[in-house]
Amino acid sequence: MAPGRTNSLTSKLTQAEPHDLDDWASRIATITAETGIGTDGSFTERCIGSLLRVVREQLNLEVVFVGEFVDQNRVFRQISAKALEAIIRPGDFHPLAETICQRIVDGRMPCLVPDVKRVRVANGLPDYYEALGAHIGVPVRFSDGSLYGVLCGFSFEPRADLDERDVKRLEMAALATARLLAQADGRDVTRPS
Repeated sequence: MAPGRTNSLTSKLTQAEPHDLDDWASRIATITAETGIGTDGSFTERCIGSLLRVVREQLNLEVVFVGEFVDQNRVFRQISAKALEAIIRPGDFHPLAETICQRIVDGRMPCLVPDVKRVRVANGLPDYYEALGAHIGVPVRFSDGSLYGVLCGFSFEPRADLDERDVKRLEMAALATARLLAQADGRDVTRPS
């Protein structure tokens, strides 16, 4: 794929709302299809960035990000935000113990939280979560089952319209993200049987 082609593809992908999971899977495959073994890091970053943008626009979220779990921290690696001045930047981090992301991975919180403010205190989340409305996230795992981190998104307003179908869409995007990261790292990208 030529460097400028990613933007035209994501423009086409975001014009129509996906009505079913097969359509969503086709959209994700279009972004990630032409990556190959030995893909350079900048191309992989562009593909993941395009994928995050499609997810953010289709789910109508303020921010969507890929966070890597490193040394007991969640480190923001890739971010797609509506605002030019994002409230988080690549390289920023939070201790895992403070994050919804860790709670999703270990099963203490569901993948979809329509109104974070309503559950913040009960889940022992720090005050900075008071600014969030909805949060949706899923683990990013390599084909061998090892955990890279998470693919998450949030809005500043509660979102009762998000549902399990949106969680499934995010899971598909997380699989594509894991595949792209694995290819860039020279890992095996085949799924175990």
